[in-house]
Amino acid sequence: MLESIRKHQKIFQWVLLLLIFPSFAFFGIESYMRDMGSDADLVKVAGQSITRTELDNAVKQRADRLREQGRADAAMLASVPFKQAVLGEIVQQRLVGFELKELRLMVSPESLAKDLTQIPEIRNLYKADGSFDAQRYKQLLAQNGMTIEQFEGGRRYDIMSRQALTAVLATGIGSRKVAEKVSMAYETEREIQSIQFKPQDFVSKVNPTQQDIEAFYQANLNRFQSPEIIDVEYILLTGPGVQDRAFAERADLLANMAYEQADSLKPAADRLKLSIQTAKGITRAGLKGAPADHPLNQPKVLAALFNDDAIKNRRNIEAQEVGPGKVLVARVAQHQAQAAIPLAALQEQIKKQVAINQAADLATKTGQERFNALQKGGEASGFSASKWVSRNKPADLSPQALQAIMSVSADKLPTVVSAPSVDGGFAIYRVSKIQQPAQVDQKLRARQLQEVVSLATQAEAGIYFDDVRVRASVKQINAVR
Repeated sequence: MLESIRKHQKIFQWVLLLLIFPSFAFFGIESYMRDMGSDADLVKVAGQSITRTELDNAVKQRADRLREQGRADAAMLASVPFKQAVLGEIVQQRLVGFELKELRLMVSPESLAKDLTQIPEIRNLYKADGSFDAQRYKQLLAQNGMTIEQFEGGRRYDIMSRQALTAVLATGIGSRKVAEKVSMAYETEREIQSIQFKPQDFVSKVNPTQQDIEAFYQANLNRFQSPEIIDVEYILLTGPGVQDRAFAERADLLANMAYEQADSLKPAADRLKLSIQTAKGITRAGLKGAPADHPLNQPKVLAALFNDDAIKNRRNIEAQEVGPGKVLVARVAQHQAQAAIPLAALQEQIKKQVAINQAADLATKTGQERFNALQKGGEASGFSASKWVSRNKPADLSPQALQAIMSVSADKLPTVVSAPSVDGGFAIYRVSKIQQPAQVDQKLRARQLQEVVSLATQAEAGIYFDDVRVRASVKQINAVR
């Protein structure tokens, strides 16, 4: 609900900073500048502690978000590196807050009002006579779990962040001379011919044994797994939306009954006179064949259904708002764990893959032998017709091939270089000429200039925030565990 509100209440994404928790926008600057209590300190920024409790809460928030998005890995979320990454985000938050306080930036009521009107839901609160519906504004924010003070504090922080970032990046000036040299390097053309050693040309020369097939199967067992599948039962309540009192009451009743009688959907379905629907064959990627906006394809619903409690205990998941005027409750009816597919069912498929791998190895070996012979003065026959390539126009070259070709010096022509080909084989390239193009793509040069300027401003901002860390006296007190 109110996706625009959610989008606009997030913190402005700083170019050089880590992603900042959305909750930061809810509470404004001061909540991040006060002493967080006497729990074990981890880091101090400008004399203010980041405590273990604060980190634990932030880790939980981030983990919950990742689970809702279906991007969670239990081991990763419990790991020390994950906690350290979250701690790094909190430190960055404190640094931004410290610098904004140092700069003493202010946001006028006029600037804030102008900023808020960029949000469609808020802009729609203005009446025909130009007056603002303050009561509906308060209700709108309350429905999204925010007070006016929290929301507007976040918006002020957003505006001040943009002001400070603009001031920092305005000092970065890209060098036109450097940009010109970069463009010339990317424009420089080389005339090449090639000999390709393609895996498909060597497939007939290999014959995988059963031992080869079994070894490949065991080494790649994770690739040969049938997906985890669940069958679910669900109730979908539809209506005019939570702003409608009658619908809101029914939605609350559904949520409460589903939670209090978590072993079945029937009581809630009977009470609300709703049908229990079923869906089978749902994977962690969603319900195959259903549209992307289907309730059972929403990341937060999938994350709840594939939660251990829902699978092992067959409990109803928490009621989920899955669209305007749509509330869903579901439970897992059947569960099929991920399992290895028997080798017998994959025999021919794996044999083909092993043959391709062996053919690629043979192609590479044959190509390398030919390349070695050419380097020793062997006959330079079998090359393709010549063509011109450049970094701007790499044709079908792999990154490794382009790098090898472009590294050839003009005083060593003609010469041969080699590189893996994009199909897994091997290629030899004969470089015979180097030239600058007759015409220059001015639009492309302009884009490359912008990229150089961007890199320069990022470097400048990096130096700036290194200085902020020093001025804020960032100190590690205790290790994350």
